[in-house]
Amino acid sequence: MATASRPSRKALKQARSAQHLGDRRRQAETKGPSAVLAVAMDQLRSTIHQLPENSRPDAAARATQLIDELRQNLSEL
Repeated sequence: MATASRPSRKALKQARSAQHLGDRRRQAETKGPSAVLAVAMDQLRSTIHQLPENSRPDAAARATQLIDELRQNLSEL
């Protein structure tokens, strides 16, 4: 009879983090779009932080580029 494998500590930590950020996002939705944006930015930072250390600078640069492009597009409305 095979025994069930236990989830790794990393998987459990990631699941708790995802649950926490999901809860924060739902709470922010009751406070309005600016609160949701703040949580979304936290989620982005968290995602970048979870990448391998050598991938983080490129991911952060790409995220910054996309945010700058979005800011420019919004300023043109």
